[in-house]
Amino acid sequence: MIHYLKLFVWIAVYLGVGFGIGQATQGGISEWYVNLNKPSFNPPNWIFPIMWSFLYVLIATAGWKLWDAQASKQLKTTFITYTLFNWSWSFIFFGAHLLITGFFWIMVINIINLFLIIKAWKSVKLSAILMIPPILWTSFAALLNLSVWLLNS
Repeated sequence: MIHYLKLFVWIAVYLGVGFGIGQATQGGISEWYVNLNKPSFNPPNWIFPIMWSFLYVLIATAGWKLWDAQASKQLKTTFITYTLFNWSWSFIFFGAHLLITGFFWIMVINIINLFLIIKAWKSVKLSAILMIPPILWTSFAALLNLSVWLLNS
């Protein structure tokens, strides 16, 4: 029971932080991003909180599994680095309106995640698998980020 209580806490923390980030950057979305030129493949704004909620459940579960499986310090450090970079992107893009910096930042997120997937594949495969949907989404987000920058520069 305690085992899954820890998973619940991981998920609650990630969803709570995600909600907090959304609230903190909401002004940048409703007052700035909405007025930018966007590519035709830009999803409607309501998709983003749904996707990120789903992805944060996966990411939290991947992290929980790394700690539960007593993964190496390198894997845990990589996961924490990934998380901090991921959480900070919204402040760079929506908060500071730094479009090209946001693009390079999200590319670093993808590199960290790819490294995490590769390194976790042999020792904590579930964590590696759970991190695949986030890298797919942030790869799409990088393309979207780059496109928004090009359309507005």
